[in-house]
Amino acid sequence: MILAINCGSSSVKFAAYRGAEEVLVRGKIQHVSGAEVAQQIVGRLDKIGLLDSIKAVGHRIVHGGNRRTPVLIYDTVMAELEESRGMAPIHMTAALDMVQSLRRALPEAHHVACFDTMFHADLPDLARTMPLPRYLTDKGIARYGFHGLSCTYLLRTFARRAGERAASGKLIIAHLGSGASMTAVKGMKSIDTTMGFTPEAGLMMGTRPGDIDPGVFNYLMRTQGFDLTQLERMMQSECGLVGVSGVSSDMGELLEMAGKDARARQAVDLFCYQAQKFLCGLCGPLGGVDAVIFSGGIGENFPEIRAQICKGLGFLGISLDETSNTENAFEISRPSSSTRVYVIKTDEEAIIAEQTLAVVENLN
Repeated sequence: MILAINCGSSSVKFAAYRGAEEVLVRGKIQHVSGAEVAQQIVGRLDKIGLLDSIKAVGHRIVHGGNRRTPVLIYDTVMAELEESRGMAPIHMTAALDMVQSLRRALPEAHHVACFDTMFHADLPDLARTMPLPRYLTDKGIARYGFHGLSCTYLLRTFARRAGERAASGKLIIAHLGSGASMTAVKGMKSIDTTMGFTPEAGLMMGTRPGDIDPGVFNYLMRTQGFDLTQLERMMQSECGLVGVSGVSSDMGELLEMAGKDARARQAVDLFCYQAQKFLCGLCGPLGGVDAVIFSGGIGENFPEIRAQICKGLGFLGISLDETSNTENAFEISRPSSSTRVYVIKTDEEAIIAEQTLAVVENLN
C-alpha cells in the first residue's frame, strides 16, 4: 500500500494505491496547515481501514535542484530539502510541513521525495542558462523547470493513446491551472520550459504574476516602501488572475463574471493572451510544433479558454473542432489541422506512487 501526497499551490491531493496502479481511495483538501491536512488524511484512511496497511508515502517535492531520481527521505535528506524552502516558498513550505507531519504520523512507513524538476534535468545548456553574472550561475541559479511529474504522466499517456511516433514529435505541453507552465518536448525530452529558477516564472497564474520586469521591484522598494516580506506576499498571493480581476483566482468564477465585470474579463483575456504568446515562443526552440497537449485544472476543464488561446494560430496549423472542444474530447483539433491538439487529464499522484514503489523495491 502506497500513499501519494501531492501538495500544490492551492490544495493537497492524495491517493492510496495497492502497488502503483490500483487506486483504492483519492481525495483533495483545500490548503490549511500541513499538520491539519495530515490529520485529515490520516483520519480518512483510518476510518476506512487502510491506515495500518500504508507501507510507503510518496511526496511531491517541487524543487529538487539537480536531483535526477526520487530519494528516500531520512534526516540528512530532510535537512537538504529544508535548505530549498526559499527556492519555492509556497510549494516547499506546504510540502515539507506535510512531510514532517506524516513522518510523525506514520513513522514505520518509508517516505520518498519525488521531484517536479527531474523531468527537466537534461535541459539544453542554452535553455538552462540565465543571463546573470557567472558567479551567480556557478552557484546554481538557472532554469530548473517544474510540473515535471505532470509532464511525465501526460507524455506517457499521450504515447499510449496516440502512439510512440506521435509522442516522439515536437510537442508543447500546456499545464494550465492555479500554477501554469508550458514545456517544449522533442524526442520525448524537455528542451525548454516557461518556469525558471522558481515556479513563479513564465505565464501569469492564479495568484502569481509570472515573468515581470525586475525594475518593478526596485520601484516598489524605493518609492512605495516595500520590504522583502511585502514583495514575497504580493508575488505569491496577490498577483495573476486575482490581482488583475481584484476578486478571484478561480477561472470558473471569472468566466461567470466576465460578461458583466470588466476586470474579470481582462484577467481572462490576459491569461489567454500570455498563454498564446508563450506557446508561439516555444515553437522556435522546437523548430515547429506537431501537437499541443492541454492539461491542468484550467486546461482540462474550460473549452472557452482553449479556444481563445488557439484562436488566430492557424499559421501554426492549429484549428479546433468546436464540438470536440466543447466536449473536452481527447483530440479537439479539426481533421484538416496539420498540428493536432489534445486534452489529457493529468494524474501526478500516479507518477508519485510509481516512483515511490520503485524506491521501496530497490531497498528490498
